[in-house]
Amino acid sequence: MVLLRAVAVLCCLIASASAVGVVTTTVVDIPTRGISQRILYVHPDAPVANLVVLPGGDGTFAIRDDGSLPTVTGRCNPPARNRDALAGHNLAVALVDANSNGGVGNVNDILAVIGHMKARDDVPTWIIGGSSSTETVKNVAINLPAESPVGVILFSPDNISAQAALLTHPTLVVYHPGDPTQFGPAVFAALTAAPAKELISLSGGSNSGCGYHLFNGLDAEFVAATTGFIEKINPTLVANPPPGAALAVEFYNASLDHYFLTHIANEIALLDAGVTIKGWARTAQSFYVYSAAEASSSPVCRYYIPPDKGNSHFYGRGTAECTATGAANPTFVNEDPQFFHMLLPVAGVCPAGTRNVYRTFSNRADANHRYMIDPAVRDLMVTRGWLAEGDGAELVVMCSPV
Repeated sequence: MVLLRAVAVLCCLIASASAVGVVTTTVVDIPTRGISQRILYVHPDAPVANLVVLPGGDGTFAIRDDGSLPTVTGRCNPPARNRDALAGHNLAVALVDANSNGGVGNVNDILAVIGHMKARDDVPTWIIGGSSSTETVKNVAINLPAESPVGVILFSPDNISAQAALLTHPTLVVYHPGDPTQFGPAVFAALTAAPAKELISLSGGSNSGCGYHLFNGLDAEFVAATTGFIEKINPTLVANPPPGAALAVEFYNASLDHYFLTHIANEIALLDAGVTIKGWARTAQSFYVYSAAEASSSPVCRYYIPPDKGNSHFYGRGTAECTATGAANPTFVNEDPQFFHMLLPVAGVCPAGTRNVYRTFSNRADANHRYMIDPAVRDLMVTRGWLAEGDGAELVVMCSPV
């Protein structure tokens, strides 16, 4: 049985980019290996991700029954001291303390915490830690079963460069250039197997108190860095995509004002790396596509639009639109007549078990199209002068599996 102690309910709305509603803070003792693992659990109404926070410093938050954190680690650990702000971004936050035997950082105990959180909210999991907890974060991440995908956030990391290649998870590294005790850039360079990675340097603040090492005076910047990466990557951490489906990820190039969509792993990796193909960043928008033909699905072709007409790509829904596009634009290159597969709407209405996909056109000489499942994003593009395209009253072009 899970023991709840000293429940403290925060009966106020937390201001954030999204409406969060009531946030509850509880002390929870989770049974594991015949002992218990204590966490401080900060839980918004409808979290989009679970954030597991590991202590560095002296290795324990020493969570009291009333939820207070009396140690220096509790006061200085960046995600711990910013737990309410992180909850304000719809993240359920668990501060992992020592277990009832006084041990800290046992992988099985932390897996029990992850299981407890997943049982309440089946959303993606993120593990965050830094400094002396860097090794534990790495050990937990590489010991998770394949059906439990996670994201990793390391701040002011210790030197795990020799083993960083074992991390096959999206990873953010945050560091302060004024802190000589961290190995952020070296660890980042060694993340050769991470499907997505980002290195963020936070300058300024003060070296007094918690110091540069723990981003003293940079709380807003730290929260923005961590939540920004989570928002970009979180959609890719869905454990159970629809059968036969793959996640199509959207990228944006600010210098071109162009959008690009792909579900191909190699293309996504190249764009994330930003070495061979530069200037592209994820937008945090994505939706599922079928990677092969399904019952009643239709092939979606991918045309390359040459530089004189846009230097971008167009996805034609169905054989008829693909054929018409090629006939009207003989210089377009049909890269793949079956790039992915989707169901098509009937009179603008998608079948049950799918969601609407919308399309907008830049209406410029450098032709570009954007595809999205959020009608608010479509409407925003229209206010920028883009044209909405599609069928029926809702202007739907395709139907995404869910």
